[in-house]
Formats: sequence, C-alpha cells, structure tokens
Amino acid sequence: ALDDGALIDLAGGVRVIFTPGHTPGHICLFHEPSRTLIAGDALTAQDGQLHGPNPGATPDMALAGQSVQKLAALNPQAIICYHGGLVDADASAQLRRVAQELAQ
Repeated sequence: ALDDGALIDLAGGVRVIFTPGHTPGHICLFHEPSRTLIAGDALTAQDGQLHGPNPGATPDMALAGQSVQKLAALNPQAIICYHGGLVDADASAQLRRVAQELAQ
C-alpha cells in the first residue's frame, strides 16, 4: 500500500502524490532530484503542450481539477503524461495554466 506523500527510496527519491479524479485511486509520482512529474492520466499533452485530463475518461472533473492544483504546487521542471509524452518547455508555467483553467 502507498500513502499520499510517501517517499519511495528509488532513484534518489520518488514522492507518491494521490490524484483522484480520473479514477478514485489514481496516483502520480514525483522524482524529486530531477523535479520530474510522472502524471499518468491526471494530465495529457499534445505536441509538447500540457492539457488537463480527458473529460470523456474522467468521471469526476471537479476532483481531478483539485488534484491538478495539488500537482501545480510541486513546481516540476518536466512532466511525463501517459497520453502525450514529455512536456519540458516551461512545464511549471504550463501546469499552473492548466490548473487555473480547471479551477474556472
């Protein structure tokens, strides 16, 4: 079992971040040394541009938006999305933009 906020002793430290919304038990992983967020399905990307989760595959968009707010506080330098791959051009600013869009 994983706990929200737990630090896994792997590759220099990987933080577990609970991010429900896309699914009730969805998690993201944050590699602290490189400030890389492994977002799974909490976020999507296309051509290096970050987007929110897919609304058609996310049963609780309000909760997903809260999870994205939580991720934005991490200030990642790179984000890996299951759908869309790597976002590394101004990743933190892109994540703050997506969080703001989902909050509206």
